[in-house]
Amino acid sequence: MEAMASNVICGHCGALLDSPSATCASCGARAAGGGWVRPRKSPALATALAVVPGLGHIYLGQYGRGLGFLAATGLLQFVGFDMDLTVVGAVLGVPIELGGAGLWLFSIFDAHRTARLLAQQ
Repeated sequence: MEAMASNVICGHCGALLDSPSATCASCGARAAGGGWVRPRKSPALATALAVVPGLGHIYLGQYGRGLGFLAATGLLQFVGFDMDLTVVGAVLGVPIELGGAGLWLFSIFDAHRTARLLAQQ
C-alpha cells in the first residue's frame, strides 16, 4: 500500500510534510511549536477558478485582492454597458468594457502567477 502525500508544506522552509502535525525533516520546525503549516494550493485550480474574476485569488487566501478584482471588473463592465445606450456613451463605453475585459484576463494570469509563487515558497 502506497503512502499518500499530505499536500501540506512546512511554513518555515517549504518542504513537503508527511502529515499536518509532523515535524519537518528538513528544518526541524514543529507544527504546534515554532513552525506552522500551510496547505499547498494548485496553480491549475487557481487559474480555472479565476475565470470568475477574483475567485482564484480568494482560493489562494488573498481575499482583498480577489474582491478588488471582482468589484473592479464588474463595475467596468456594468458602467461600460450602461454607457453604450447613448451615442456619446458608445464612444466612451466600448473602451471601458475593453478595460474590464483586460482586467479580467489579467486577473486570470495573476492568479496563476501568484499560485506558482506561493508553491515555490
